[in-house]
Amino acid sequence: MRGFLAVFERELAERRLLAAAALGFGVVAVVVPLLPGFQRGGSTLAELRGGMALVLAMILSALTAVYLGGSVLASDLLERRLGFYFARPLSGWALWAGKIAAAVVLTLGAGLLVLVPAALFGGELSAAGYWSLGVMDTPKAFLYWAAGLLFLFFGTNALSVMVRSRSPWFAFDMVALTLVGTVVWDGRNRLLLAGVDPSRRPHGINSLAWFASAWILVPLAILAAACAVQVLHGRTDLRRAHRGLSGTLWGLLLAFGIVFQGFTFWVVSAGPEDLVGVTQVLGAPSGTSSPWIAMAGPAANRSGYTPGFLYDVASGRSVRAGFGPLSYWWAAPVRISADGRRAVWLEFQERPFNSPMVLHRLDLDRPGAEPSATSISYQGVLEGLALSPDGRRVAAILDGRLTVDDIETGRLLTAISLPRDTWPSRLAFAGRDRVRLYRVPSEELLPGAQASLPEQALDILELDLATGRTETTGRLSGVHEASAWTLSPDGSRMILRTGSRLQLRDARTGELLASLGVGKQASASFLTGGRIAVPVPVSGASWELQILAPDGATELRRFRFPGARDLVLVDEPAPGKLRIVTSRTGEPRSPWEARLLDLETGGAQYQGTRELALLAPPHRDGSRLSLQGKQGVVWREPFTLQERVVLKDALP
Repeated sequence: MRGFLAVFERELAERRLLAAAALGFGVVAVVVPLLPGFQRGGSTLAELRGGMALVLAMILSALTAVYLGGSVLASDLLERRLGFYFARPLSGWALWAGKIAAAVVLTLGAGLLVLVPAALFGGELSAAGYWSLGVMDTPKAFLYWAAGLLFLFFGTNALSVMVRSRSPWFAFDMVALTLVGTVVWDGRNRLLLAGVDPSRRPHGINSLAWFASAWILVPLAILAAACAVQVLHGRTDLRRAHRGLSGTLWGLLLAFGIVFQGFTFWVVSAGPEDLVGVTQVLGAPSGTSSPWIAMAGPAANRSGYTPGFLYDVASGRSVRAGFGPLSYWWAAPVRISADGRRAVWLEFQERPFNSPMVLHRLDLDRPGAEPSATSISYQGVLEGLALSPDGRRVAAILDGRLTVDDIETGRLLTAISLPRDTWPSRLAFAGRDRVRLYRVPSEELLPGAQASLPEQALDILELDLATGRTETTGRLSGVHEASAWTLSPDGSRMILRTGSRLQLRDARTGELLASLGVGKQASASFLTGGRIAVPVPVSGASWELQILAPDGATELRRFRFPGARDLVLVDEPAPGKLRIVTSRTGEPRSPWEARLLDLETGGAQYQGTRELALLAPPHRDGSRLSLQGKQGVVWREPFTLQERVVLKDALP
């Protein structure tokens, strides 16, 4: 300890002029804002003094770190002044620790001394003041800055020793630097291309945030260890010090790079069972027997990683799809065709949000099919996406331009520019050759208009792909932000839910056709042949299921389910057949009872119970989705406000 203190005090005494220079920089920060002609730009004198002092403190401390890194050990080694210390009863550890501790105190102390005059004369020492960098006012930011200064110090020391030794080992250093840099850069790119953002709220152990810290601390510790070997092994021999430094530095950094590679592979290997919840989930249109769903959500212990998957509920097969980073948008850019045979989605070509979005496809009806990229790509802000019922055409709105492309050939079928004052609300295919856009009219986009109107009216714009003609076909009134609607398979009608009202509307004109019910639990679905299924809650913990004619007014059949607290439609496995599930508790995780209804005779066949996995937003406890051993999944769609179920035993 005595040797350490002796070295420490000697280093401070030899460089005491740094304190005077730091105070001089601080005086400059106090005086310069008072000079005639100095432009304040609306800032107060206190903000100017504080802002200038902070900048000068950062500059001086960085220069000090570089200066000391090249002189404290490297210069003494080159000029053989280290022999003075080793000639005394002084251990190598005491020599190394004393010099490093003095360098740290001088580097950080120089920056702090610059701030003293500004603080004494009322300067506002806050990065959130003159520089508007509130993030720099946190203790974490100071620790990162201190770590950066240590990087400068140890890095400058290593480079100085390598260059000054004039050893053939310098060629090895360059090769090792290239190898380590390639390994680390490849892992970094893997995370970036996967859309990893460690700043997002963690779910479970924040392993990415931990590794982000390790990204700084572990290489810093390796540099410090290599510096220690340089002193302890090299002593007064510069070339031997170089060999000890290089061997330790590159060996440990390469090991760190390999661990980092393995870590990145582990991060992007997350499967559906690793999700702690879903931010988006989408299935084939109601009524189809397709077992495929699309879902995305944060992965457990991988904070900032949001993978997306196409998941086959029947077989448990999952296909990774790159729409995960986009799942926090108002609607994830993924669609499943009305016949359930094809899924398409958008994913970034390279780094998320800094590259074009490419359309990918997966044929769900082909066993073992793999996703493939199409030749269709988009650049800009996506405002709408729709897939034709047969899955062969895709429509998109980007930056006020509506385009329709053929997925098979990649050919652009049509492109039209929308009025600049148009704000798209919903884009859909009305059959194979017609695209329909529900948009907020220009008069409701005036400043303050939407704030004063509890409800909106949406203009209905229809594009005929055969003729290229565009026309306004009607107006959808009584819509507000929380409204949800479902289009019929042929696009002729819609079920609109606004507030507590459930209505049947003409999808082309917006005309009211029938009222389907009132209440928070009101819901309805289109069936094959144009019929409509309306689940109706009945007092006394029971449900009834109404089957209505296509006009929405004539009741064709009514099924009663006493004791059921919840009822959800599943699919139509055959014409005139409808499968449903009911729950006696109303809890999604409780067993559900499956029944096959005969819409022609009114019969109901009991098919046993099903354990369903709940697809819900992430919970605070970070618990994962429970998909193993389940006979299906259940979720609530945000845009139709309907509960949806897909069972594992999909009927033919």
